[in-house]
Amino acid sequence: MNATPMAARNVADNTAIRSIFRSASRQAMVDVRSTLRGWGIFGYLFILAILLIVVFFVGGDEVGAGGITGGQYILPSLLAASLVLSGVAGPSGELMQEREDGSLLRMKAIPGGLRGYVLGKMLSVLTVTVVPFVVTLLIAIALRPELAPESWAGWVRLAGFTVLGLLATIPVGVAIGSAMRSAVALAIPMLFLYGLMAISGVFFPIDVLPGWVQAIAQIFPMYWLGLGMRSAFLPAEAAAVELAESWQTLETLAVLGGWAVLGLVLAPILLRRMVRGVSGSTVSAARERMLSQGY
Repeated sequence: MNATPMAARNVADNTAIRSIFRSASRQAMVDVRSTLRGWGIFGYLFILAILLIVVFFVGGDEVGAGGITGGQYILPSLLAASLVLSGVAGPSGELMQEREDGSLLRMKAIPGGLRGYVLGKMLSVLTVTVVPFVVTLLIAIALRPELAPESWAGWVRLAGFTVLGLLATIPVGVAIGSAMRSAVALAIPMLFLYGLMAISGVFFPIDVLPGWVQAIAQIFPMYWLGLGMRSAFLPAEAAAVELAESWQTLETLAVLGGWAVLGLVLAPILLRRMVRGVSGSTVSAARERMLSQGY
């Protein structure tokens, strides 16, 4: 007698899952088209263009005792930083805009719309970030072949850490965008993000920094993604310049995986809380404010 209710629940669950994935695929396609047709793609390209400029102006001096040059050290580190910046800043800024143009209000009315929104945002940012990322990487390696990973295992690690890094940061970007009330407030976490670049081993090994600064850096994904990227590009002996004198692969996977789970849990909760306060009148008020004040 319990079979029918159980079967009904299974059908309902399957329908809800399909609804979430349909919403996600639609959201991803809309976001990708919007980015490619508008100016958004130039934000991603600008970050990667800066990366190329920095890499080619870094000298060939040896870094630490690992036998690697500054260019070899900084390329994977900057690639990691660009992924974190794209994963956090992209979704948070887009979310702010979509809250004020009524897009989130429409997603609120769709079954599974908010979960689909988060998943769709992950798919779209993955797409528009990875393509210019790969192009930039190929240009850098074509001009300076010594910067390429030394083996196929390095390429596999590069692909894996690229995807994991974005999965660890995109939901965080959605969560930050959900928690901020205005574009002005959004500048605060963005400044914090750029501050992390200075202490996360992006430009130099962090063993020269005080211990408490190193501890702060190791809380956040930028340090660990940089470490994972360097493990993909650099020879094993280059790990001598790292804090633990090893690549700490398991620890890197654990921290990045933990941030991915945290973001996936927090993002829908904060998004749902934010959408509760969104109505037609608040959208109209936001548009009036943007017309009068510019933000």
